[in-house]
Amino acid sequence: MSISSVDVIEKGMRCLSENMGAMETELFIATLLRERFDYTKWRSSLVDSVKTFADLDKFVESSRGVTKFSGNPKVVL
Repeated sequence: MSISSVDVIEKGMRCLSENMGAMETELFIATLLRERFDYTKWRSSLVDSVKTFADLDKFVESSRGVTKFSGNPKVVL
């Protein structure tokens, strides 16, 4: 099944607005555009040390209380 860019954008916007609200979603997008944010580079730098499930457990445990995500994600990484 092939997913289009429009579908991805629609799902992303729905996810953002449901979990952050309209104003925070707009601020998030504006910040990404202004800062020329590279998600792949950022994500890679976060999980470079994760090679095993034990490493992942340590990473998740060290992240508790640090993040402010209030949603209910199906996938963490």
